[in-house]
Amino acid sequence: MEKVFKSLSSGILDGGAILTFTKKNLYPLFFMMMAACVGCKSGATDVNTWSVLFVSLPESVLLENIEDFNVAYIIKQTHEPLFRQEDGQNFNSRVLANWSRNINYTEYKFCPNTALSFNEHNRFSLEFLSGYLGNVTGKYSRDFQISKEKSCVVVRFPLSQFGYLHFLTKYSNAPSIMVGMSAQGLGAFRVKTISKESIVLARKESVENGYNTIEIYPYVGQEDNSLRERGISDFNMLSSFQQPKWIVKEYRGVDIVQLRAVSLAINHPNVELRRQLCNCINIDEFRRAVITGRKDFYDIKTVLPVGVPGSKGGRPTQVCTVLKGLKGTQIVFANHRTNNLKQLAAFAVGFLKKTGIKIIIKQYSPKEMSLMLFDKKRPKPYNMVVAVAGNPNPEQDEFFSAYAGDNSALDHVPTSIRQSFRNLQQENSPDKKRVLAENLAKNLASQGLVLPLYQTTATMYYPPEIKNLNIGRGFLEAPDVGDFRW
Repeated sequence: MEKVFKSLSSGILDGGAILTFTKKNLYPLFFMMMAACVGCKSGATDVNTWSVLFVSLPESVLLENIEDFNVAYIIKQTHEPLFRQEDGQNFNSRVLANWSRNINYTEYKFCPNTALSFNEHNRFSLEFLSGYLGNVTGKYSRDFQISKEKSCVVVRFPLSQFGYLHFLTKYSNAPSIMVGMSAQGLGAFRVKTISKESIVLARKESVENGYNTIEIYPYVGQEDNSLRERGISDFNMLSSFQQPKWIVKEYRGVDIVQLRAVSLAINHPNVELRRQLCNCINIDEFRRAVITGRKDFYDIKTVLPVGVPGSKGGRPTQVCTVLKGLKGTQIVFANHRTNNLKQLAAFAVGFLKKTGIKIIIKQYSPKEMSLMLFDKKRPKPYNMVVAVAGNPNPEQDEFFSAYAGDNSALDHVPTSIRQSFRNLQQENSPDKKRVLAENLAKNLASQGLVLPLYQTTATMYYPPEIKNLNIGRGFLEAPDVGDFRW
């Protein structure tokens, strides 16, 4: 992700909302917490309205915050990237009238569909496309030329750039303009209103047998009337224990393994202490203490979830050797949830007896954690925090940004690891990226910086009247509501 963990109300995880780390997504990413919510209305009952419950509502919709899964959900409706790669191989575009590249991957020609618009005042023009490509390509490479040729824009590179089109598939790089506090894109919907009570998206051009309005409300707890009424279309942004029981029978369920890796980030200058924590924290005991509502866990061996090139299944290899010189050390664990305090306290007692290291559980409110995480001028006051790295597509560097990127959750990352991460970002060859990712994951583990805990799984529930539920299967947390039909 270009920026990391922008919101404390992002993501889906059994046992509570999470702050998710992603590279852009950074789908940004992300920490365990139970977010507090205020003010909620019952879901809409209009057949043409898609209504959603979020754990909490974002104050604005910005592309730079797309790693917040709440923001990503909205951007999926309001924006359209220059390209899609829905089958993982072939590229297609919903916003270009024509496009082509040369056989050497050094020249790309893009011709805009000028019938498209961001809103009633701003169209997708040749001039906009030229300016947009100049800006976005500058994030990809410093060495390129751009020119207009008739009704198209041509981008030229001195060397082959195999990854350029894939770079343009990311929603974080989608064509966009700012209107007030909201980004507006070329998607089917635009942001109409944002308040503490709701966010409303309106379709630019109405359709029959489809949704023309999206209404998003904050979840206010188990007493929320929206859980009992049948006006809410999408409960998938809530954790499973927060969802109403009736959706299991009345909605259609789709089981998925998500591209999200939950790990323990260890932030301490002493590498020997970090390694002992990685080797002596019982993974199963710890994750059950943190995530009290979850029964089953999908093991992963590294920070890369299964499905990402270079990932490995199984649990990390652990050999616990207690070092006498570390006894008496105190470690601060940052915790956001309030329903796991007894479990964490019991784990801390057992760990003290086992290693002589005292874990201090320190509670933070979402606002406190947000200020703490994003202040680069001060060292982070915690030594351990649970983080979730997620991404809607299996691109390796997205899952390392939280630990080795510019907006890292860690203060004590060796220069060699940060350089390895930059090398991974700049590499275009899939085979070379796989090797770089495997080595980077090993180095994070060998330095005791990250202890992988599990990969998230979920059952997503949708109203039964939707005929084409296969739409957007690669990003079910944020479905393409504009494509749904009944």
